[in-house]
Amino acid sequence: MLGMKVGLDLGSSAITAYVAGKGIVLCEANAISYDSYSGDVLAVGSEAMAMLSRTPETVKLVRPMQGGVISDFSVQCQIMTALLDRICQNAVFRPNLIISVPSGLTKLERRTILDAASVCGAARVSVLDAPIASALGAGVSIEEPHGVLVVDIGAGTCDIAVITMGTVAFCRSLPLAGDDFDHAICQYLRQKRSVEIGLPTAKGLKHRIGCVSPREEEFEVSVNGKDAVRQMPLQFYVTSSELCEALSPLAKSIAQAIIGVLEDVPPELFADICETGVVLCGGSAALYGLDTFLQEKLRLPVRVAPDGEHCAAKGAGYALQNMKQLEDHGFTFRLKERNIG
Repeated sequence: MLGMKVGLDLGSSAITAYVAGKGIVLCEANAISYDSYSGDVLAVGSEAMAMLSRTPETVKLVRPMQGGVISDFSVQCQIMTALLDRICQNAVFRPNLIISVPSGLTKLERRTILDAASVCGAARVSVLDAPIASALGAGVSIEEPHGVLVVDIGAGTCDIAVITMGTVAFCRSLPLAGDDFDHAICQYLRQKRSVEIGLPTAKGLKHRIGCVSPREEEFEVSVNGKDAVRQMPLQFYVTSSELCEALSPLAKSIAQAIIGVLEDVPPELFADICETGVVLCGGSAALYGLDTFLQEKLRLPVRVAPDGEHCAAKGAGYALQNMKQLEDHGFTFRLKERNIG
């Protein structure tokens, strides 16, 4: 098969690319910035995302993926085209893509993503459910008639899926993920401390001292924000205990959603899951204490996949190396001119 083989994790927050034989070659924010008057593109990817909450009225920042769904088709095509050009550079043949997408997307939403990839010049493209891609990227064997529970916590959605024999047997896509953790921190500080911070600052706090179970040692970080009452600049300290209080309700919601999926699972698959446990993937899977929190709530073994943030892109790239096997499991591949499969 001619053309570069690229696995893409098309997320609400970032686009990650895996190239066969090279590994992860790109991880950029799924964002673009424009000049509001001329319509000229100012920046694409992480450079554009760095402008969040810092741009004047003349600059418009757009994030075209919301909750795993393309909300602005033309903008998403622009971003994907720019990033694919970076990956492929001067390659003669168009790339072959497998794109990891949330498992809860409708046929129309999947078709929209396929159309976007075709517009961007892909020679052959298919979509792959994020839990399957993440399981492959985490090194989990999914071909055997043995149930595996994968929880993929991205930026816009949390995919909970039971996988067996290479397909998703039961799944639920929860519109609660990494971005919601950031919003929860902002809301908590506004309500409890009457201070305002931006989403980039909240995300930084989440990564530095965020947790959903109490830490053995208390941490605190100095933060620059704004007094919500006086509207004046303010420097204050935030503790890990405060973030635990802000984030633990969201972790409880994820646990309840997992329990809801497990209630529908047949006894045989449930027995498999009791043996293999739960695999956490996605950028928010590494949040401190999330694995132990879920283990206590579910009473099942829980482990975080190595390099969970890139599991979906890696899995999509691995799947490209055996496209025939995917076709045998019902996946279709689209050429620029027609569908096959």
